[in-house]
Amino acid sequence: MKEWNPSMYKLLYLLYIAASACYFFLRFRRSMPEAAVRLAFAAAFPLIGFLLPLFWRQRRRFDESGRIQTLETYLRQDEQVDPFKVSHLSEAEKELNIVPLEEALLVNDLTSRRRTMINLLKQDATEYLEVLRMAVSNEDTETSHYAVSAVVEIKRKLNHSLQEFSVRYETSRDDAHFLASYAGVLQNYMRSGFLDGSTLLQLKHSLAEVLRHWMDADPGSFEAHEQKVKIELELGNYISAEQAAVLMMERFPHREESYLAQMNLYFALRSPQRFNQALQALKQSPVRLSNDALKLVRFWSEGA
Repeated sequence: MKEWNPSMYKLLYLLYIAASACYFFLRFRRSMPEAAVRLAFAAAFPLIGFLLPLFWRQRRRFDESGRIQTLETYLRQDEQVDPFKVSHLSEAEKELNIVPLEEALLVNDLTSRRRTMINLLKQDATEYLEVLRMAVSNEDTETSHYAVSAVVEIKRKLNHSLQEFSVRYETSRDDAHFLASYAGVLQNYMRSGFLDGSTLLQLKHSLAEVLRHWMDADPGSFEAHEQKVKIELELGNYISAEQAAVLMMERFPHREESYLAQMNLYFALRSPQRFNQALQALKQSPVRLSNDALKLVRFWSEGA
């Protein structure tokens, strides 16, 4: 067998360097300094050098770019037929979905977290704003990036919707369907977070006004009345909150929420006498109470 002499090894090494140089300067012709650095490492560590992170980091960057592009595609998909449609999931469905998502972000491994975020963003991400805000501070930078991108895109869409709604609002204050959608957009924008106090306060005042028109346009809308009491309490408008609670009781005397709204109001007003009156009215009413309402009644009855 013919033995290899040093000159043959030198020739192979030169051929390897030439081939590597051609590859790097063609692959990275837009960044000659990067090509030179890579060639230097390839020359210093023949063949093995290609296994260094320097050589597969670029591929990972391209992979991340692809994932981000896929994410943006999901975020910009708008399959809603109704231009005023805001939410399609019930509160029960949202609770069932949000709990596993929160657990996935806290417990699962990085791959599962990222997959969870992608699966979440394939849906209507506005339903999961609280989860997204939690994911923004996740220790995994890629998960956090997805969440930030999603929140920014959601707020961009909501801001665009708010502009459209505000223009039409002047001529559609008797359109219950429009007002319900407008209220939903305002609530989602407030839920998106990262708002300064002045902006949040302005949105709450706008929501209170929209809800008032919604109640007038559709007296049978329980949701409008319930939200009206809540937002007026948040604003500290106790007279308006009481008026809304009284109207809610008049129109929906067979709903436990009407009694609970009055109890909540009088608790905020620190009026124990009127609170107890509302509590007794609930206990004596023919309303079939939910488990949560029963627990509340028992708690305050024991403390009375």
